[in-house]
Amino acid sequence: MIKFKKDIIYFSNELIRRGLVKNTSGNISVKDEKQKSLWITPSALPYEKLTPEDIAEVSLETGEQLSGNYKESSETPMHRAIYLHRKDIQAIVHTHSTYATMFACAGVEIPAVHYLLAEIGDQVPVAPYALFGTEELAQNVIHSLQKANGVLLANHGVVAVGTTIEEAFRRAEAIEMGAHLALGAKMLGKINPLSTEELEQVRAQFANYFQAKVAK
Repeated sequence: MIKFKKDIIYFSNELIRRGLVKNTSGNISVKDEKQKSLWITPSALPYEKLTPEDIAEVSLETGEQLSGNYKESSETPMHRAIYLHRKDIQAIVHTHSTYATMFACAGVEIPAVHYLLAEIGDQVPVAPYALFGTEELAQNVIHSLQKANGVLLANHGVVAVGTTIEEAFRRAEAIEMGAHLALGAKMLGKINPLSTEELEQVRAQFANYFQAKVAK
């Protein structure tokens, strides 16, 4: 349990260090199978000030906050809904990274311009806009994650998921890198995404490397 908290604090600070969020935006959670709960960053508390006691525990069954010094993240309903609908997911990283959020604001999917995006899917889809913290947003994200391990939230940001917090974080970084490369390729005059067949070949190569799984 303490390890969950320490991991969340470490990767929350990495969000800031690697430029994937600004100030207190974004959030990270981990599912606790034994306790049937999730651990999530609190609302509006600077990441560098986080202590283990600040990480909020929320019941997966009821949505009730069980522990934590501060109120859970406003995006807790989205995290909880994802865990309830994708049993393979153990961790979620939500960012507002600049280039990926540009695509989200334009309502444009990120094409698989680089093989590392094979972990996400055939492209990074866009979930329709809904007000943050709402059940509508949660349902939009669930629908868009049916065949992907990451999604853009229209006019909002990015959600990446994984079987570990390390995997979810890596995927969040891959989405931001993919957005940067896709924008650069477009500025150079041509986006040349990998085909479905080429992406499947990459996933086969990843099987003993990242052990990537894309929802089917």
